[in-house]
Order: sequence, then C-alpha cells, then structure tokens
Amino acid sequence: MSIIIIAALLSAARNPCDGSTTREVEQCLAADLARADAELNRYYAAATKRLTEQQDTAALAKLRAAERAWIAYRDAECDAVYDSWGQGTIRGAMNLGCRITLAEARTATVWRNWLTYADSTPPILPKPRASY
Repeated sequence: MSIIIIAALLSAARNPCDGSTTREVEQCLAADLARADAELNRYYAAATKRLTEQQDTAALAKLRAAERAWIAYRDAECDAVYDSWGQGTIRGAMNLGCRITLAEARTATVWRNWLTYADSTPPILPKPRASY
C-alpha cells in the first residue's frame, strides 16, 4: 500500500498528508498532532480557568485527575497501536494518527462538558474543528 493512501486513511476528516516517503508522511502527521495538541491545551486551559473563576475546587481537581487519566489512556492505546503495527514502517504513522484522533476527541469532550452552557449562553470557545 502506498504511503499516500495510508496517509489519506489516517486523516479521513482532514486533508491527507502529501508525501512519497514514510518520513514525509510522519512529518506531516507530526505537524497535525502539534496542532491538535495545541488546540486541546487551549480548550483545557479555558476549562480550568472557568472552574478557577467559579471557585469550584472539587470539579477542578476531578478535571485535572481526568486529564491525567486520559493522558495515560492515550499513551497506552497509541503505544498498543504502534506495537500492533510493529513489523511495518507504517507503525509511526499509525501511532501519530491515533494520537491525533484521541486529542481531537478529548478537545470535543472538554468543550462539551466545560465550555458550553445549558441555556442559550454562547460557549466560552467555539466548537472544535473536529467534533465527535
């Protein structure tokens, strides 16, 4: 299977990473992951700011615990994906794709649970680009 087809499969909802070598595809996916991580960090920071301003220390502590647990889950899940593809050069791209997908899903969860309101009040940040 060509690297371009693999990259297209990994980024189904996004523009595929162009590249004719494994390294080029992985560099593109790494940039996509950096974007997804930056967006997640922005949304998480807004959520912790909201809870801090509300002086909701119990919810803030639980959100922080949930984030630590999510990081452990992400690492275990994507490391398992890497190991599963361990005999192929695609393993790095599969690991990066896993991390991108999970970061985008986590961003959507943080937005839905912490940055929106039950009434017609606009959300603190806009709906994430890739919302599940």
